[in-house]
Amino acid sequence: MARHAFIDASLCDGRADCQAMNACPTKSFMREEEGEPWFIGPTCLGCGRCLLACDRQAISLI
Repeated sequence: MARHAFIDASLCDGRADCQAMNACPTKSFMREEEGEPWFIGPTCLGCGRCLLACDRQAISLI
């Protein structure tokens, strides 16, 4: 079963310089509007790189 990253919006601060977003090899981070929390799109591989890079501990693999 493939895993997928999930961002807890209550913990994500939506920074433009998000280290987790920069760590994503498929650039799966998206958001509706500037400044809103990030969410993970369907291209996520479930590799966990974003999980390790998130300093707010807002990401989990499900």
